Amino acid sequence: MFLEVEPNPNVEKSFSMAYRETSPPREVFCIKYGAGEEEKPVQVTGWDSRTQSPCPAYACRIEESGDGIALLIYGGSGGIRMKPLEDESSWDVTSPGQWGETHLVYPIDCFVVYQDNIR
Repeated sequence: MFLEVEPNPNVEKSFSMAYRETSPPREVFCIKYGAGEEEKPVQVTGWDSRTQSPCPAYACRIEESGDGIALLIYGGSGGIRMKPLEDESSWDVTSPGQWGETHLVYPIDCFVVYQDNIR
């Protein structure tokens, strides 16, 4: 899989990298996210840079060079967008309570809730 994100209103930086997938992707609803010591559950969506709108976010297992298996969380051409779990507002790049990332690479045993677990 080749992941490429260009700068857009969701994320200011670009990113491109090839990954070796070791599992099929699954659509993600929620992960734990945090900088520093405090992690909180957040909703996750993908972001389409062409339409400037949400799209599905996915997670799949990848081989991480030298570190073994990891979980890649990725979205659309504009990366992924997150907001607090309890936030019921619409996805919007101008919302101060939401933020974007190009992608995330987490340990395989991280907290993740998949869409097919809540349907």
